Amino acid sequence: MKKVLFVITLFLVATVNVNAQDWIDYKSEDLAFIAKFPNEPERSAQDVESAIGTLKIHMAMYTPPVDSNDENQVYSVIRSDYPKSYFEDADEASNNDVLDGAVEGAVTNVQGKLVFDDKITFNGFPGRNFKIEIDGGFIYMKTFLVENKMFIAQVLCLTDKDDNDNINRFLNSFDILKVKE
Repeated sequence: MKKVLFVITLFLVATVNVNAQDWIDYKSEDLAFIAKFPNEPERSAQDVESAIGTLKIHMAMYTPPVDSNDENQVYSVIRSDYPKSYFEDADEASNNDVLDGAVEGAVTNVQGKLVFDDKITFNGFPGRNFKIEIDGGFIYMKTFLVENKMFIAQVLCLTDKDDNDNINRFLNSFDILKVKE
């Protein structure tokens, strides 16, 4: 009987470890980023009108199935391409204004409450690490301004799953690829 329990326990531990390790490295050469996702994300693109003109928005998003036991509702990376002319004379202050606008816009768009907003730097590029409280959950976001491109890595979780390990696993896996344009 002890051997049976040991084998069952060993199987359960091995299964948990395998499931914890089965994230994929998703690499997008054309969007110039890599990130670990729990599974293959879906790609989409759309044109969005803004105060500075039409922006091309690209998204790679994975929404776990309800029965997956994933702690989060959505994992996504978004890339927005701004006109190069918008950043021709950009300095640190104007880049910070763009990032401040991104944070304010995100909070306003989801009618949320900003929990924290930290200025960060990533590979020498300015960014923000912030959290928004929304009805029933939280959105964690890291956004970076790379020349005329804005990258946003984000995770949405329910209130009772706040601060789970997979939030940082995803957000910290994001990296920018250096590609020729």
